[in-house]
Amino acid sequence: MAVKNVLQYTPVEEIPAMVKSLDDVFRSDKTESVEWRKGQIKQLWRMMDEKEAEFQEALRLDEGKPQFEAQVFEMGLVKNDCLHMLAELDGYLEPEAVAVPPPFEYWQPKILRQPKGVALIIAPWNFPINLTMLPLLGNIAAGNTVVIKPSEYTPHTAQRLAEFLPQYLDPDCFKVVNGDAPIVEALLEQKFDVILFTGSRKNGHSVMAAAAKHLTPVILELGGKSPVIISDKANLPIIAKRLAWGKFWNLGQICMVPDYALVQESVYDEFVELLKKEIESQYGPNPRKVTARIINENHFQRLSKLLSGTKGKFAVGGKDLSIDELFIEPTVIRDVSEDDVVMQDEIFGPILPVLKYQKLEDVRAMVRKIDENPLGGYICSEDQAEIDYVVKYIRAGDVSVNDMMAHIAVTGAPFGGQGGSGMGRYRGKGSILAFTHPKSNATVSTSDQFEGMLSWRYKNGERVGDYDFYKQHLEPALN
Repeated sequence: MAVKNVLQYTPVEEIPAMVKSLDDVFRSDKTESVEWRKGQIKQLWRMMDEKEAEFQEALRLDEGKPQFEAQVFEMGLVKNDCLHMLAELDGYLEPEAVAVPPPFEYWQPKILRQPKGVALIIAPWNFPINLTMLPLLGNIAAGNTVVIKPSEYTPHTAQRLAEFLPQYLDPDCFKVVNGDAPIVEALLEQKFDVILFTGSRKNGHSVMAAAAKHLTPVILELGGKSPVIISDKANLPIIAKRLAWGKFWNLGQICMVPDYALVQESVYDEFVELLKKEIESQYGPNPRKVTARIINENHFQRLSKLLSGTKGKFAVGGKDLSIDELFIEPTVIRDVSEDDVVMQDEIFGPILPVLKYQKLEDVRAMVRKIDENPLGGYICSEDQAEIDYVVKYIRAGDVSVNDMMAHIAVTGAPFGGQGGSGMGRYRGKGSILAFTHPKSNATVSTSDQFEGMLSWRYKNGERVGDYDFYKQHLEPALN
């Protein structure tokens, strides 16, 4: 089921001039107007709406992605965020007041949100629409010009983006560059004002190293081994249903879904059985009819080696594999140890190892040993104390309680990792914080009265007493 390469590659030699043209347009202040930005956001929404069928077909050709998955998690998510940004953008861009001690309140201190300039978005293949368009939306709202580099692993979708984007958005401000590794290398040789990369930790290192040459700020959305912790106090039937859905959505090729499950020993067998029944119910006797496909042969071979190398037992699946169709059935592996082959790196596929734990205090050490900073964390329990413990002590980028991927579904909620799972956050107000520069501003009156308050500055320290407002107003905070 190899995908025919339909991409029209951008000539490498055109990259420097393209980036310079975007910088020139940015410096012309074309993107400064908030009304102009809103107009471009409306056009982005229209593209998602009017070209939905074409994008769905491209996703089917590239990944075998079912129509419903494409509709909800690709186009729908972007359209909702467009509407949210239109409603909230004025407030997000309002100058921010600064809490200060006297007499600085008279200096009218505030923080202004200044566009950073030319942005580079290097997008992944697993969600080639929403993980491209959501960062684009944030940069439009921030007032930047943008180069978009879609993944060459989803060529039909990348080609549609290259064709449709200039039809809807200002082609002088937003450009799509298509190609493979040499194109990425050529882009990273250029000076950008901000770079957002979504992908593997290995490639994240390379992007950050390249950005360092120009001192360019980076936002990295990576991944890791995200745990789902299932307590004996959880609503087990509901959680089994939600995990069977969330883990195998897009055939498990999602950076923030649970990479492994930690189930309390007292309910371990019961939960595994419930999960088995839910998978059979949701995906039926022939799951390939209702799921996406593994993206390419390299990833298929990688996942196949995990299945052949595990010392655990297959509770569900593990047998129906087809390299011709790039399909691996939803698989649950029980009785897995922490040093098993499936526990060494992020799986990023339809394989769920299920480990045991005895008490919640053990979980903190287990998660830290497996992956100290996963992108997502999940706690399933009806006990608020247990929920509070995991939310506080599991150092995940984001956390959902009693559901899978709930934190990414919330329109406007910022998304991102920390440590090995990334740096920086975007979506909603988070996009404004990520793609603009917070410029502090102070305005000092030139009136005689105010100048008198500053007279101590011109006396070579002879009137130090006038400077003691610090002592007067701030010293009580020490008590």
